[in-house]
Amino acid sequence: MKTKRLFFAFFMLIAWLTASAQGFVVHKTDGSLSIFSSEEVDSITMITEEDSYIIGTWHLGFWKNGSTVIRFDGTEYMAFAGKTLIWGGKGGDADVYYLTQSARTKSFIARNINRNETLRWYVTQLTPSLLVLRDGTVYRYFYRSKEEAQNAQMELDPPAHAETSDINKILNYGSSRTKSSVTPMGMHFEGKHATTEADRAWLLEPNNEPNMVADLTRWVAKSVRLYPYGEPVPADVNQHAIGDCCAMAVFASLAYLYPDFIKSIITNNGNNTYTVKMYDPQGQPVEVCVSNKILCDVNGNIGQVTGKNNAVTWATILEKALMKWETIYKCVGVEGIATEHAAPLFTGSGDSFAFAPNSLYTSELKLAIDHCLGEGRICVGGFNVPDLPCGKLKTVTGHAFTFMLADDDSSIFVMRNPWGIEDVDGKLFIPDLRTTVQTIDARILMPGAAAPYLRADLQPYTPPRFIRKSTDLGVSERLLRRAITHPNSTELW
Repeated sequence: MKTKRLFFAFFMLIAWLTASAQGFVVHKTDGSLSIFSSEEVDSITMITEEDSYIIGTWHLGFWKNGSTVIRFDGTEYMAFAGKTLIWGGKGGDADVYYLTQSARTKSFIARNINRNETLRWYVTQLTPSLLVLRDGTVYRYFYRSKEEAQNAQMELDPPAHAETSDINKILNYGSSRTKSSVTPMGMHFEGKHATTEADRAWLLEPNNEPNMVADLTRWVAKSVRLYPYGEPVPADVNQHAIGDCCAMAVFASLAYLYPDFIKSIITNNGNNTYTVKMYDPQGQPVEVCVSNKILCDVNGNIGQVTGKNNAVTWATILEKALMKWETIYKCVGVEGIATEHAAPLFTGSGDSFAFAPNSLYTSELKLAIDHCLGEGRICVGGFNVPDLPCGKLKTVTGHAFTFMLADDDSSIFVMRNPWGIEDVDGKLFIPDLRTTVQTIDARILMPGAAAPYLRADLQPYTPPRFIRKSTDLGVSERLLRRAITHPNSTELW
């Protein structure tokens, strides 16, 4: 009897609002209300538990399949209205499905008659703010609003250990260790080419140019300013056309931690040539001499790394030395070179380990980075989800960044993009958000020969003052395009 009276009252309310051409007022249990003009309402469907246990519109935040996670921006949505499902926001017209739902099995079947398509979905989680649907091995995470979906904290499995502040325990959670008992350069250099006297002679001859890379075709003589700001600084590292971001992130880390070490390994010979102290695959010292001819494109534009305003700096010289070293030893290649491959060429140490994404809690990763930087370890990392906001900049996948101390309490640490973009010089301020932090991986390397040169009082990085010019080279379209077309690539460029 009570149900009938409520239905009659609801029917009379609809009739009165329709007749008066006013609207509908929906009072919610949280005390809020929604008002709809009668002109906006085509029909009203009363939903019972027997008809549907999913109600309303849900926006897609991300989906995952095993360890693969793809983030969405909330534009795609599913709107449940009784026996009808509207799936929209995918581009083009919204698709309409007819539903058969089962509260007992927590599943529903959606049929699209026009496309002769039938889908079976299982509801693995349903709360007032989160809906998780499973289709085969794919899990889709939906939120109540587009904004919630955009800012969603991914509901991934937490690290498989109890959270701790014991730095020794945290460091033991590292993986992918590269220390070798065969060569101090690390396990990746075991069994590689041993230096001959002919190799040493070739490497010391500045007129012997490295192999060309990255579709660059010309060696062009340029004026060199090794240290535009008086000493090496990360701002001297601005990647352009060569996909060696890990090496560039290592260079920026050395400038941040060990500027005097960089000066110690480069000798200006005074005749437009520069000798760089390096190490061969067996960890033996080897010298590499390069000229001031810099690898350029067909138009003479510099393709190598430069400082601000296209200045040819110490970083350009080290990159060319790396290219020349690789021409002889052919160990790992230049483009796609990994952090643990690049750093040993200059430090002589390949002892490293890594933290995989989501292997540490946020507090643990911050402690690990702060500790390792304090110990003078080279810290380079990346992201497995693109476009997450971190201050003025956003995350990029398939790319390497340099870890630095946080500037203030608004971030847990900084990760510098070697593209050196904007007036922040590529600094991403990493927020204390699990959404962002669990997408980060880190590679930690011992400093080797650089160790005695550690900066005495390490501080957060403040970029030097610089004025951008219209002629400044940015990152090449080739690398930008690859970052978009290879979002899940494990090869870093």
